[in-house]
Amino acid sequence: MARKYKRKRILTAYIFLSPNLIFFILFLLVPVVWVFWFSLKSGGVIGPTEFAGFSNWKEAFTDPLALKSLRNSAMFAVIIIPGALILGMIVALFLRNIKKSQTVFRATVYFPTLAPLVVCGLIWVFMVHPDFGALNLIIRAFGGEPLNFLGSSALALPTVAAVETWRGIGFWAVYFLAALIALPTELYEAAELDGASGFRRFFSLTLPLLRPTILFALVLVTIYTLQIFDSVFVMTDGGPANSTATIVWYIYRNLFTYSNVGYGATLSFVLLIAILLLTLIQMRLLRGRKVR
Repeated sequence: MARKYKRKRILTAYIFLSPNLIFFILFLLVPVVWVFWFSLKSGGVIGPTEFAGFSNWKEAFTDPLALKSLRNSAMFAVIIIPGALILGMIVALFLRNIKKSQTVFRATVYFPTLAPLVVCGLIWVFMVHPDFGALNLIIRAFGGEPLNFLGSSALALPTVAAVETWRGIGFWAVYFLAALIALPTELYEAAELDGASGFRRFFSLTLPLLRPTILFALVLVTIYTLQIFDSVFVMTDGGPANSTATIVWYIYRNLFTYSNVGYGATLSFVLLIAILLLTLIQMRLLRGRKVR
C-alpha cells in the first residue's frame, strides 16, 4: 500500500512538472544542441553546409577579432557592473529617504529603462557629437577642446559603457528599493538606539541582509553586459578600429554579414559557456552565511 502511494505521488509530481520539462526541452535544450551541431559545420545561411569537425572551434581561439571582442565584452562588464549596481544602490537609498513625491522621483529615475535601446543610443550619438553635441558645447563653454567621444579608440568603449550604465541605473534603483523596503525595521531601530551611525547600519545590516538580492543582481547584470549589442550597433557599429566590437556584435557579423553560420554558432556556444562559468563562479564566491 505504501509503495503504491509513493508511486502515485511520484507520478503526480511528473505530471505537474511535465509542462516545464517540455518547455525546457523545446526552448532551451534543443536549441543548445542545435547550435552545437551547427558549430561543427561550414557554410552560409542559404545553401548547403558541410561537416567541418572542430575547425570552427580552433579558429575561435586563434581569431584575433574574436579574442578582441571577448576582451571588449569583458571591459564593458568591468565598467557597467560596478557602475550600474553601486549607483543603483545609492539612488535606491536616496529614494527610500524621500518622504514627498517619491512616486514622481521613482518614475523619473526609471524612465531611461523604459526607452528602447536604439532610441537611447541615437539620443546619445547626438549628445556626444563633436560639432553640435551638448557635452562638447559644455566643454567649449569652459574653454576646452571638443572631444570625439565615438570616433576615438580610447573614448568610444567608455562612452558606450557609460550610456549602458546610465540606462541601467533606474532599473537597479527600483530593484534595490523594493528590497530595502522589505527589510525588517526592528533591526534598524535597535541599531539606532545603540548609537550606530548611518554608515555602520548600512555596512553591518543593509549589505548583509541584501546579500541574496545583490548576488541575484550581479548574476543578471553580468549575463546582460556580456550580451551587449544594440547600443554598440547603433552608436559605433563596433568601431573605430573594432575598439567597441563585442562578442555578440561579432556573432551577428558572422551570421548575417559574412553568412558564416558554423563560425557564428561556435562563437555563440563559446559565449554560453563563458556566461555559465562566470555565473557559477560568482555564486560560489558570493555565497555567504545568513545573517542572524
